[in-house]
Amino acid sequence: MSQMPLTHKRIARILGVSETTVKSYRRKFPDCIPVASKGKPIQFTEEALEVCRTIRDLFSAGLSVEETHSRLAELFEFISPPVFEEPEEESEVVEVVLPDDYKQAMSSLATSMVNLSLKQEQMLKKMSSIESRLQQLGLADVNSAPPSADPVLSELRVLTERTEALWDAISCSVPQQTDSGQNGQDLSTEVVDQCQKAKVHRLVPLREAISHDPPRTILTLPLLIQEREGVYTPLHGRGNSRITLNDLRASLMTHFIDDDRYTIRWSENNSGWQLDLLQERAHVPHNICLTMAQTSTLRGSVMVIKDMTTNGHEITPGALQDFISDVYSR
Repeated sequence: MSQMPLTHKRIARILGVSETTVKSYRRKFPDCIPVASKGKPIQFTEEALEVCRTIRDLFSAGLSVEETHSRLAELFEFISPPVFEEPEEESEVVEVVLPDDYKQAMSSLATSMVNLSLKQEQMLKKMSSIESRLQQLGLADVNSAPPSADPVLSELRVLTERTEALWDAISCSVPQQTDSGQNGQDLSTEVVDQCQKAKVHRLVPLREAISHDPPRTILTLPLLIQEREGVYTPLHGRGNSRITLNDLRASLMTHFIDDDRYTIRWSENNSGWQLDLLQERAHVPHNICLTMAQTSTLRGSVMVIKDMTTNGHEITPGALQDFISDVYSR
């Protein structure tokens, strides 16, 4: 055989393959093709030529890289058998990114549920106190309303019926006992005052208020103020978070009680909704009227407050934002 150095180019010419193919043999079998000199160009030993020829023949026969490596180890003593390591299974970590609208809706729902629970607890305590007083007066117990498929509505209906029944019992039985003086017992001045106050400030039944509420999809939309045409300013609650109509209503029910309590009334018109917040018992009423409509922005659907009045006088967007901040700071 000629003593010309065996380079990539010469081995390719002898085997009848391209120089790139010979280089690929080295990449696939790095420890199987012995090198004589690492100068430029790289020179190989006679064994390297035989290894490359064997690789060519085995590849032509359709063997895989692993099978070819095993055959090379059997034919050439200086080639070690291949060690096949099973790849470790990596657990795929899936990162779930929730959209901002979903996070905001869930935050509003959680806040509303907490406020509803607090309000129900307050109503139950008041009911227990009134029933206890009626039992002391010897009045008949009040029956609850029939159950409903919806547990929340069922509880609200029960509270409504109990309130109305208690009112009927107070308004009918107390005057009779006061006028006739049966059994020689007179009601105290405190009880009479409470009855008169209940007569003047009778609550609107809960089911009546619920039937006039906007749809759930409206109540959960973020609130914005329209300062001028095409310019909107979002309303912010605690922690600079965006608030919805449901958040505002829940905060009013929770933070304003007794004489400062707001009566919430909804009405629908051709352009949208009107929200009237009435302080019917306050010494200095702060009655607010908000006219709003649903619109779409780049971030999705929102409720835009277009007109705002307090006690019949128009207020600025800044004044409304101050009112919202006062609600959430209580």
